[in-house]
Amino acid sequence: MKNAILRLLNLMLRRFGLTLTSSKNLLLTYQHDYGAGGYDRYRELQIFHNKRKIQSVWADPDTIKFIANYLHAQINEIHGGICHGTRRGFEQAEFHRLLGCEVIGTEISDTASQFPNTVEWDFHVPKAEWLGAFSFVYSNSLDQAFDPKRAVATWVNQLESNGLLFIEHTMMHAAQGASEMDPFGAHPMVMPYLLFEWGRGEYELFDILHPPHKKLGALDIWIFVIRKIRK
Repeated sequence: MKNAILRLLNLMLRRFGLTLTSSKNLLLTYQHDYGAGGYDRYRELQIFHNKRKIQSVWADPDTIKFIANYLHAQINEIHGGICHGTRRGFEQAEFHRLLGCEVIGTEISDTASQFPNTVEWDFHVPKAEWLGAFSFVYSNSLDQAFDPKRAVATWVNQLESNGLLFIEHTMMHAAQGASEMDPFGAHPMVMPYLLFEWGRGEYELFDILHPPHKKLGALDIWIFVIRKIRK
C-alpha cells in the first residue's frame, strides 16, 4: 500500500519536476541498529538469509575475470587467495580456475560445509593461520558487515606484504539498499573517504577500478583496491 501511494504521488508530482523518495536514499552511509539483540540478532539473520538465498549468486564471471587480469598485471607470483561471504563458493572456484592457485572462501552459515573450499567463519574475526597468508582477498559482501571497519581491517591483515584487497561495490551497496539483512550501506563516492578514515596509518586505497560491463545489465561497478601501508 505504501509503495502504491508513493507511485501515485510521484505521478502527480512529475509534471512539476518533483519526486518523493525515502529519507534513507538521502543518506551517504547507513548502519543498521539491531537493538537489544545486537550481534546475536545479526548472526541469526545472516544465517537465516543465507539459507533463504542459498541458490542465488551475486558474483559474476566477468567481474572475477576482470580482477584476475588485474592481479596478473600487479603481482608476479600469486600464492593464493581468500574470498569472504561466498554463499555457494562461486568466487573461489572462478579465481582458482583463472589463476591456478589455491583459493578458499568463508561463509558465516553452517551451509559452508556443502560447498568446496568453503570454511564456516565470521569474516570479522581474525584467524591465526590466515594472517599475512594471501596474495589477494576479495569480497562483494561488505554490506553484510556488522562492523565494516573491523571487517576491512581483518581482511587487510590477511594479505601478504604486497597483497591486494578487492571490495566490489555498486549502488545496491549504498544506504538505500541497506536493511537488517544487509546492515551496512555507503554511497560509492563516500567509500574512498571511509577507507581513508578506517585505514589511517595501516592501509591505503591503491586503486579504483571500473569494469566495462555492468552488474545485472544496469548497475555500475566500483572495485576498491586496498593494500597495506609499507612501513
